[in-house]
Amino acid sequence: MGESYIISGGMAGAARLSVLSQAMAEATGSLLDRVGIPADARILDVGCGAGDVTRELASRTSGQVVGLDLDEIKISMAGQDAPANTAFHVGGYERALELGPFDVIYARFLLSHLTDPADAVAVFEAALVPDGLLVVEDVEFSAHLCEPTRTSFRHFVQWYVACAHRRGADAEIGPKLPAILGRAGFIGIEARVAQPAGLTGPAKAMAALTLAGIAEAVESMGVSRETLVAYISDLERGKRNWNLDL
Repeated sequence: MGESYIISGGMAGAARLSVLSQAMAEATGSLLDRVGIPADARILDVGCGAGDVTRELASRTSGQVVGLDLDEIKISMAGQDAPANTAFHVGGYERALELGPFDVIYARFLLSHLTDPADAVAVFEAALVPDGLLVVEDVEFSAHLCEPTRTSFRHFVQWYVACAHRRGADAEIGPKLPAILGRAGFIGIEARVAQPAGLTGPAKAMAALTLAGIAEAVESMGVSRETLVAYISDLERGKRNWNLDL
């Protein structure tokens, strides 16, 4: 995933993921409630970042929860004050086979960053116990909206999708997930749409944080640093206005 991942990593990346986890907390919590995590499940959180959801998963099971991510800095942060039933490892999704088997595999905003998401899903299917559960949250990035509209926001969404595409990833994978899972042999597939939105709070912060995080990738498409700085500043100002961000 490393070369196809367009967002900066390290501590800045972990800080952005922390805000994202706050914005997604209600939707992710409702999803985990709905699917029903077995009380003694052994769980893998793939692309765990600094472990925000790993900790939530650990609170729902007496079994071991394993966090897996390519970013060594994020994994180091995840291990700090981690629950006793968690373990964190550096590596890509392929390590699921080595670390498994698992009763539950969870992946949030991972498949949209991969050049071959179908291969990852096949690995997850092989790393699950019979009748194991795969839980996936991912994005249709073009569905992001802002009211009233802002030029900076519109370009941010377009740039993000284009940058991902240039590196072989798919930031509009969301609607395609049921078919990808079905081709991998999963049954009983369910799909829901969740769209966090807000006039204040973490959802309002994500556009500026994410554009700053993909600045290097956007510059590689020929966008000037001056334009990026101006647009990031405009998105920051938008946080203080009564704009609705989705």
